[in-house]
Amino acid sequence: MKTVYSYDHYYNYREITDILHEYAEKYPRYARLTSIGKTSEGREMWLLSVSDSGCGDFDEKPAYMAVGHVHAGEVTGSMCAMYLADVLLHNTENEEIASLLKNSTFYIMPRPVADGSEYYLTHPDMIRSINQPYPFESEMPGLVPADLDGDGVIRNMIVKTPFGCWKKDEKDSRLLVLRQADDVCGDFYNVYSEGMINDFDGVHIESAPPKYGLDLNRNYPMNWNPEYRQPGGGIYPGQVIESRNLIEWISTRRNLVSTIIFHTFGGMYLYPPAGIPAAQADQKDQEMFKAFMKMAKEETGYHQLRIKDDFLGLDTDYPANGSLDDYLYHGNGVFCHSVETWNLSDQCGMKPEYPKPLKLTQEEEEDNQRKLLEWVDRNHLNDFYLDWTEFDHPQLGKVEIGGPDKKYLLQNPPVQFLPQEVEKHTRYILRHAKAMPHLAFDRAVSEKLADGLYKVEAVIGNTGFMPTNATNEFNTLKLARDIEVTLSGAEIADGKAVQKIGQLEGYGTVRREYSFFGPSNSERGPVSKKVTWYVRGDEGCEVTLTAVSQKAGKAVTSLKLGESR
Repeated sequence: MKTVYSYDHYYNYREITDILHEYAEKYPRYARLTSIGKTSEGREMWLLSVSDSGCGDFDEKPAYMAVGHVHAGEVTGSMCAMYLADVLLHNTENEEIASLLKNSTFYIMPRPVADGSEYYLTHPDMIRSINQPYPFESEMPGLVPADLDGDGVIRNMIVKTPFGCWKKDEKDSRLLVLRQADDVCGDFYNVYSEGMINDFDGVHIESAPPKYGLDLNRNYPMNWNPEYRQPGGGIYPGQVIESRNLIEWISTRRNLVSTIIFHTFGGMYLYPPAGIPAAQADQKDQEMFKAFMKMAKEETGYHQLRIKDDFLGLDTDYPANGSLDDYLYHGNGVFCHSVETWNLSDQCGMKPEYPKPLKLTQEEEEDNQRKLLEWVDRNHLNDFYLDWTEFDHPQLGKVEIGGPDKKYLLQNPPVQFLPQEVEKHTRYILRHAKAMPHLAFDRAVSEKLADGLYKVEAVIGNTGFMPTNATNEFNTLKLARDIEVTLSGAEIADGKAVQKIGQLEGYGTVRREYSFFGPSNSERGPVSKKVTWYVRGDEGCEVTLTAVSQKAGKAVTSLKLGESR
């Protein structure tokens, strides 16, 4: 696919804003730029809607949303979202893209955490979501990460001590290996983040709680818990304006069918539920998720994990309540999944630690670190992983600083690997978007019963993989409204002009299987339905039939009384 912009660095807020405005001005038929609100520091939360407006309104088509990231430092995600917009708008003559934009809408929100991301891109610090102190108003006692040597990166810091539990590897001094039970001679170290220690007693070094501890992926109203049960969740759900704006916008979008939320790192696609085991979730929806994950595997090579069962682990005490995934799925009935971009472990040939409850041995963990260093050397990325260099620490005396660039090696890819990362996820999104439900008239017939009296019949169906309600959860939430089919242009002689026909299955929810006698299929429910009107009118009078669904869009056809179509 053709693209116009380069993906050789991480865009700041100004760059993203300028590109989005250019899209809206240059492609008015296909692009609409709006803001869903302002961030805490007054930046616009830009939303780019992409569709072919010549074939219907943006908000009346089944919609696919791409959220750049909800964690400020995971800036790879915003680049994936920008790449998606680039592909859609610069390939409108491509048959695949043209068909998608004719029948569906893409809502693209590249950077909803603009304040935190701008801080991340312009400071050496790591940050979870937003640069507002929480849960403490000032820095607490303990080690606070800081760039002491002025190289623009906060690395690790090792302190030599007879009580240390690490030692340098004999073959590669960059690598720290665990001190064994019989290690009594040699130099031993403890390892900390590069930084300064508040209220240092001269002996003990403990990490201070993060200054910016809010986690916007714990601040949503579904299964939210207070701080003592869910660290980072805030004082109440929607406390932070960025998450509140998203909550309000999502709650008004009944045409929203699927959402992808970008994160980094790990190389995995994650799907709900996050708060309960998958066995307690709707199994029809789980089967649909698995079908999408199969496509994700084919396009990206990433692992596919259920959030609670495989990613967190059923026996873990680590909660993931108040997540955007669960709010979209359990709160709004939207197929929602997250992707942890940047599959560094696969790049290096490291042994993965998922699905849970898999736990690597100390030997496997050490071997993974060796493979990472070999990969760094092989790809000439030595600036991203430094050997230990002595430094005079104001509080600790001689220390050594070194190790990985945590932001642009571990959390996000070095920029030379960014193009391949953004491209693969767009390939998957385009495939997934094709699976959305879509209303279409199969046929329409009018039969003359007497002079001026006609019977009009039509078959309306769903040509999509998903059912017209998308998820069963949407039905459970009582949010689904019946598909309405309307006849206009003639007087209704008997019956109602507007007929409600419930929901329609998709071809993906038809029971399909192979047996000894070959393939077979049977409907769980109808994928199409017939509607009938009795009308008065003159022969040749044109009537219009319109079918409308919340999530499957609109279908319109017309015929003249006395003809079939």
